[in-house]
Amino acid sequence: MKTFAVRRQTIGFSTGGGKINHPIICMTKRRINVFLITVSSLIFCTNVYSASFEKYAPKLLRFEGAGYGIHQPIWGEKDFTKSEALSIHRKHYWDRFHGDLFKSQEVAEVFIDHIINAGIGRNAANVKAFEAIIGVEQDGVLSIEDVNRANSFYFVEQIVNPYVKYRVLYYKTRSHAAENPGWITRAKAFLMRNSYGTINLTDVSLPDSVERRFRNVRL
Repeated sequence: MKTFAVRRQTIGFSTGGGKINHPIICMTKRRINVFLITVSSLIFCTNVYSASFEKYAPKLLRFEGAGYGIHQPIWGEKDFTKSEALSIHRKHYWDRFHGDLFKSQEVAEVFIDHIINAGIGRNAANVKAFEAIIGVEQDGVLSIEDVNRANSFYFVEQIVNPYVKYRVLYYKTRSHAAENPGWITRAKAFLMRNSYGTINLTDVSLPDSVERRFRNVRL
């Protein structure tokens, strides 16, 4: 019986394509499988807690309606398909402003949606307003370090709601604001409610440098 047990542990090792029963080989395979599962889980967990253009795209398409927000004088005199339009929005806006690096979907959306709708503004004012809200140097160039600063906020509404207020004030200063009430409706769609389900923009504070720009604008 002892001789049989020893032989049982050593036979069965073959390179002919059959099943390998050697205990050391099987143990190694199990360890590899566990390692692969662990790595896959880590990758999955990392991606769960980051902003996604795919989550934002349906909202963007609802806002833009016909034409998908692609203005022909800028992008070319042709009718763009939905796929082409989304590709432009992703490459030239979402990716350019590091959308995938934001931990908060709400923060990424409220900022990048404004850039899509209104551009960076004169002297990159729309980017500088975001930088002022998150408390970094207002150079008008959103860096990865700026995104990391935004990611450090525990309560993301401290970024989202002030930027919504900024957007509303900004739109009110546009010459065609009365003809485009949808601009303000679009901005307010990103407003994050408080625990009572309500929020008033008049109760939301902006950095002094931003408030001064709109001191003569009424909400």
